[in-house]
Amino acid sequence: MVAKERTKNQVAATVVDVAIPTNIEQISNDYQIMTTGSFPRDPSNRKAILVLQQHDLEKCAYEPGAAQSLFDEEAYILPFPIRPQGEVSPALRNIIDAGLARPGSMLVQSPFDGDSYEEASLAPQRFALGKHMHFSTLCMYLGAKEVSVEQIDLRTRTGKSSVDLKAERLGATGQLSIEAEELERFRAQMNLCDEFAGSPPDIAAAERLLRRTGLLADPNMCTLLEMRREGMNRLLTRKLTLNLSNEAKSNLNVVGRLKVPKFVTLSVEYERVIKEQHDYTLTVVVKF
Repeated sequence: MVAKERTKNQVAATVVDVAIPTNIEQISNDYQIMTTGSFPRDPSNRKAILVLQQHDLEKCAYEPGAAQSLFDEEAYILPFPIRPQGEVSPALRNIIDAGLARPGSMLVQSPFDGDSYEEASLAPQRFALGKHMHFSTLCMYLGAKEVSVEQIDLRTRTGKSSVDLKAERLGATGQLSIEAEELERFRAQMNLCDEFAGSPPDIAAAERLLRRTGLLADPNMCTLLEMRREGMNRLLTRKLTLNLSNEAKSNLNVVGRLKVPKFVTLSVEYERVIKEQHDYTLTVVVKF
């Protein structure tokens, strides 16, 4: 009995304090679960967050299957306007302060910080940029003098685009215009070369970074860390290909599982980005 109650309380598709019309005689169990509970403390119960106005929430009681389509243990329905009660969690505070609590917004949790979110249409690119930043920070802790990007690749279901930064050449297959524009926007937001003074490696700080961001599973980062540990023959230069999108796929898949009712308006850009499954990779040279 306790386990069942705990499951219901932790279900991600849960909404707070929604008024239910008194003339409704029968409301689905899924809708009842959606309209009870509070903002989840456990990050695993809010990997995706859909912000809905109260009248859209109430429609879920009328539309057949609407509530059930939003029922997911890793997603949460956030009612708008937000009326937080008691202490506001860091995640909800971040959403409010970032201006992300807008009706119809689909938010995706960062794979590197359980209390940080991005709009679904921007998430693949923002999370890829975030991983590149963490990689450069790791190299800084490991005593690098320079981290430079030689090539950027973007793969989707419809094609591939590449930027060769050494030759300053853009190449693409498939839908050239859309992918090339996205890759150029991505490139414009990146630091293509970071230079440091160089120092002995701070292994403890590097390990803390990987644990805090959940990047211990990245083979390139872990290998770089091991090769910079104490030893007689330390690494001086390494060229590698870094996938920037692997960690975000799990949370984006939660968004893809949600069947948002047609009466909820989402952006066309959101639907395209989720369908395309963007995959960013970098060819990087690290010098110590």
